[in-house]
Order: sequence, then structure tokens, then C-alpha cells
Amino acid sequence: MRLTRVLAAASLLLVATACSTSDGDAGGGPSTDGAATCEPGALPTLTDGTLTVGTSVPYEPWYVGEDPTSGEGFESALVYAVAAELGYEHDDVAWEQVTFEQIVSPSEKPFDLAAYQTSITPEREQAVDFSSPYLTTRQGVVVAGDGDLADAASLADLEGARIGVTASQTSLTVAEAAWGDAVELVPYDDAGLAMQALSNDQVQAVVMDVDQAVAATTVYFPGTQVIGTLPDGGVVEQLGFVLDLDSPLTDCVSAAVDALEQDGTLAELRTEWLRSDDIPELG
Repeated sequence: MRLTRVLAAASLLLVATACSTSDGDAGGGPSTDGAATCEPGALPTLTDGTLTVGTSVPYEPWYVGEDPTSGEGFESALVYAVAAELGYEHDDVAWEQVTFEQIVSPSEKPFDLAAYQTSITPEREQAVDFSSPYLTTRQGVVVAGDGDLADAASLADLEGARIGVTASQTSLTVAEAAWGDAVELVPYDDAGLAMQALSNDQVQAVVMDVDQAVAATTVYFPGTQVIGTLPDGGVVEQLGFVLDLDSPLTDCVSAAVDALEQDGTLAELRTEWLRSDDIPELG
């Protein structure tokens, strides 16, 4: 891949996705009481017989490559597993490229559901529906592999550092709770820009979603490493599929996610595509 493409992909990491301010525990998605009425392959979708899925710029570990239809990557594979639960074959799934703003805004959606690392928050639940959560995530700390903080093992080891975060999002909220005034938090529009700042020695660390941090350090910025995760600060961050507010599909999609959790499929997908289980929390 040419350097310009690598930087372009890196700069789009976490563009307002998977991270947001939160005023409390994330919601668990709507009730699935109506799931028994879900007729396989015949839901009231935008296009009869087709499940249209919204997503934005693909990047690892959520999507591998530029084509979400591959089924490669955690969310791509999950979409097809959910589609199968709902009675749709691989070829019955259509993908719609959208912006993150389209996903979380109260406007009419050009998709039946969206899969783009969207955190469930009380604020967003006023504008859109969420499925049952499919992932509980944490915030990871990334440093230069050969930098002064490469051996840091505690929050105290980073005191006094300049740390990049994504402005007005979860990385900022959790970092503030972890360090208070003991570090200098430097806000960036997205984590890709923060990672470029780390590579240019403008900051000494970056806080971002830990699963994306693992991909960033192994795929996009191989000279960096994840040294640990931050305490959650009482905020449980969960990701869910996004649907129109009061969508007739919400209960059915939630039931599909719940079924995949119960039969172990979700755990298998997490193990296959996500690599954060062994990363310790910084104390």
C-alpha cells in the first residue's frame, strides 16, 4: 500500500465513531418481546427481500480491505451472522456508504441497520434505536515503541505527559477521569490525527478504543504499541447496531444479536478479529 493511502486510512481511524461522551451506563437495546413475530427473510425492510446495511470508511479490525461484502473483519462478519439469523443469505445483504452523522442523526435512514462502531448513549437513544449491544469496549493507551513511555505500567508513569485524545468523545472523558490535571490532554478531531501527532513526537501517548488501538499499532502505525487500558471511570461503553427510531426491525435485530451471544458466535468472532483481551488495565 502506498504511504499516502496508509496515512489516509490512518487519519480516518475513529472518525467520531465508537467514542462519545456518556452520562451514565450504556443502554442495553430495546426489549425483544416482539421477536417472535420476525419472519425469516421477510422483514419490513427498505427493499423487500434485502437487508440494507449502512457503514462508512472501512478499517481494521472492523472491516478488512475496502469491500465490506468480504465478511472479513469483526463487524463485517457479524453483519452476515445477524443476517443469517434473520433469514437473509449473503447475496441478500446490500451495503450503503454513509457518513457517521447520517448514522446517529434523527434523519430518515438510507439503511435498515448500521454497523459502524457506534456507542450506545442516552443522548443518541433520543434520536435513533440501538440493538442489544454486541461489544463492551475499553479505552487503550498507545505510545511510541521506542519512546520514553514504552515501559510505562501505571497511570502514574504517564503523569506530566502530553496525551492525544479525540475531542468531546469517550477517550477525552475517560482520560480526564483517569488523570485529572496530572497530564496535558491534547484534543484532535479524530484518533488518526492523534496517531500522526504521536509519530511526529507532538504528543507522547494517545487514548483510543483499545481494539482500534491494536489495529492501529499493527497495521497503520507499526512503530507504536498499546501499553494498557484505562479504568472505565464508571462508564460502560457498549457498541450496538443503529436503526431508525422506533424501527419495526429493532426487536428482531436485537433478538438475532442475543441469539449469537447465547450460542457462542459472538465470542468466536471477538476471538477471531479482536486482540485486546490480554491487555492489562493501568492501575
